[in-house]
Amino acid sequence: MSVYDSIGLSTVSSVKAQNEAEAAKKGNSTLGQEEFLSLLTTQLSYQDPTNPVDNSQMVTQLAQLNMVSGIASLNDSVNDLTANVTSSQALMASGLVGQDVKLNTNSAYFNGTDATQFMIDAGSGATGMKVSITDASGALVNEIDLGDGSGDINLYWDGTDKNGNTVPSGNYSFAVTGRQNGANTAIPVYGYGTVSSVTLGNGIKDTVLNLQGGGTIQMSEVKNFG
Repeated sequence: MSVYDSIGLSTVSSVKAQNEAEAAKKGNSTLGQEEFLSLLTTQLSYQDPTNPVDNSQMVTQLAQLNMVSGIASLNDSVNDLTANVTSSQALMASGLVGQDVKLNTNSAYFNGTDATQFMIDAGSGATGMKVSITDASGALVNEIDLGDGSGDINLYWDGTDKNGNTVPSGNYSFAVTGRQNGANTAIPVYGYGTVSSVTLGNGIKDTVLNLQGGGTIQMSEVKNFG
């Protein structure tokens, strides 16, 4: 058992071994080219001289056999490609465990100890920005003045309320307001989540990153890391 098997991920060797084991169970019930030529030779040996085998039929049958053989070979190539892609996803996904990924939401999980990261997009510039932090029930936990800024700004909340007390672990939401072009406006804000485990895709379904505190994000949706 490899290190990937122990965390539920597949490698090229394990995928190929599984495919070979399944093929062995089914047995070899297909007609190969050698078997077909042997049957054809036998048929020609015992054909009726007054009613010989039609050459066009033999050519058609041989062409069909070559087509089936080609499809089988293509299927094997696709299986090998899928195994390689799966292995690459396994290596990449396993390296994401413990990393922070940007979420398309204004919420983030506070584990009760470590500071929680979030990001704001102040665009060309915003002044007098303020972040309001609420818990899962919608109750206001803290308000913090952020001042002025522009572009993407990464920030950290230490998990304390307005009285300086550490709040319980859980999911918290961030709402940022400020002034742009002389008007009050909502500033886009995005939370970050810590990857706790990975559910590997199968070539059809995307690999899913399971986040600490609940929630998931597809690997293809990850745009930024903390």
